[in-house]
Formats: sequence, C-alpha cells, structure tokens
Amino acid sequence: MKLGLGVACLGFFLVFLLLVLSRQLSHSHSSVHPEPLDSLVSKWALEMEEKDVKTGNDPSKEDEYGAQVEKFEEKSGLKYLLYTPKAHGSDSGKSWPLLVFLHGAGESGRGSAKGIIAEGITGCPPVELHYKRASATLYNNFVVASPRTYQGWSRHSIETFTKQIIGSKDLYIDSKRVYLTGVSMGGAGVWRAAGLGLFAALVPVCAAGMVNPKNISAPVWAFHGANDVVVPVEYTDRNIATLKKSNPNLEIKYTRYNKSPEPVGWADYDGHASWMQVYGTKDPKVSGKVYKGHHGEELFKWMLSKSL
Repeated sequence: MKLGLGVACLGFFLVFLLLVLSRQLSHSHSSVHPEPLDSLVSKWALEMEEKDVKTGNDPSKEDEYGAQVEKFEEKSGLKYLLYTPKAHGSDSGKSWPLLVFLHGAGESGRGSAKGIIAEGITGCPPVELHYKRASATLYNNFVVASPRTYQGWSRHSIETFTKQIIGSKDLYIDSKRVYLTGVSMGGAGVWRAAGLGLFAALVPVCAAGMVNPKNISAPVWAFHGANDVVVPVEYTDRNIATLKKSNPNLEIKYTRYNKSPEPVGWADYDGHASWMQVYGTKDPKVSGKVYKGHHGEELFKWMLSKSL
C-alpha cells in the first residue's frame, strides 16, 4: 500500500516537473541552449495527439489531387503517410522527386500516422495535402513521405526510412531529387541528417538543435520567426552563421520572419507556426491577424531546381 502510494506520488511529481520545465523552455528568449530540444515533453506534445484539424478541405481541387494513405516501413519501424500525385505510375519511365517531412514534438506518438493530421500543424505538407489545400507545385510534382515517431528524430532513423522509400518497388523515385524538411523537433532532425549525402536540398523550419557543418554539401533554405517563444530564433541564427563560416561556397538561404503566427488553437505559443508562411500559398490568417509571408510555390520550385 505504502509502496504503491509512493510510486504514484513520484509519477505525479515527474509529470509536474516536465510540464514546468517545458513551460520555462518555451518562453526562453535570452539564450540558446547547447543541446537539441528533442527531449522536450511539452504541454503541446501531451495535449495535441490525435487532435483533428478543424478547418475543412477544398472540394474544388478534389479531381486534381493524388492519394495520401497510411503505410508502415518495417526496417525503420515507422508508420507514415504517403502521398503520390495523380499521374504517379501512369508512365513507368518517369521518376518523381521525393519530399520527406518530419513533424515536431506535438505530433509524436505510437498510434496511427494519421495523428500527424493535427490542428497544431495546420499549413504543413501532410495536413494541406489531406485537406486538398496544398501548393499546386507540391501536389502535382512530389511524392511526399511523412513518417511519425514517438522518440525523436535520429540520424539513423531518418537515413533508414529515406533509403527504404527511395528503394520501394511500388514507387518511381528519382534518387537524385530527394528533399528533407521538418518543423521544430523535425527541424532538428533535418540538421542531424544534413550530412548524409542523400538529400538534394534541406529545409529546416523553426528548427531546434545545433548543426554539425561537417560533410554538408546540399543547398539549405532555413526559416524561423523572430517572435518564436517555443524555439528561440537564435537557434537558426547561430546555425546559419556556423554553416556560412564553415562552408563558404554552400548555397544558403535564410528567411527570418519579423512576425510569425501561433499554431492554430495554441495562442500561448506565439511565433512558432512559421511553417504556415513557409509552405503556404497566401499570407496566413490566425486569430484574426494576417501574417506577411508565403513561400510555398517559390520554395517547392526552388527544391525542384536542385539535384545531386
């Protein structure tokens, strides 16, 4: 009886401690922590799982889209959503660019990969493809693989998953045109996998973590909101400065938004949803405010111009 009570109290204390720490981290503006934020168990991560997007789809685009289905990749052990354009497979001689999207901490979980279709990442590729609101360049030209993890993004898991998708017998992937993007914790995954040599371009968005500039040869286009209270913009400021110093001939673009919105439904996370500007085709409107910036068409066309 006493032992059970003690274990229960200890469990309550650990949960409380994690919530306090996550709150402190999410409101830190003044310093950049030396380690990635993958270990962050935030209020957002605890409450967002399986939360559906409230906004509807665009029925006018129904006939233009391909299909996004749930699959399981056995070697990496990851469930994922796979989008294939409508024309995929109609010409077996044509190979397709592949975009790998890595979600943030809020979408982590062991459940269905459909848990990625979450309100908090409205604007990200798998959500916009699901609701048929994505950039035309994206839905017409890319195969999109969006894996789901419950334990953060390691270099090994990203490498294993990507290689398996490239080598899939059911897909027609151009191995020289594979691109990696991710948001928040997923952005940290982009930095971790940057030196693998698999990717023709890298797009970290409001990325946690620190970059290791060694062996990075792929062009980089990074994005971050200066008002981000979850992952301070100083992370990306420092990483871009490091890359420019270590790789002076590397193509590096950095878009630093003055103001980015909060994730839909998460008013306390001001500035973290820069992904709505990054992947979007119009200035996003959240809680009645319009935020300048939409790079969707430009970004995906830029990706298509890059090849190994």
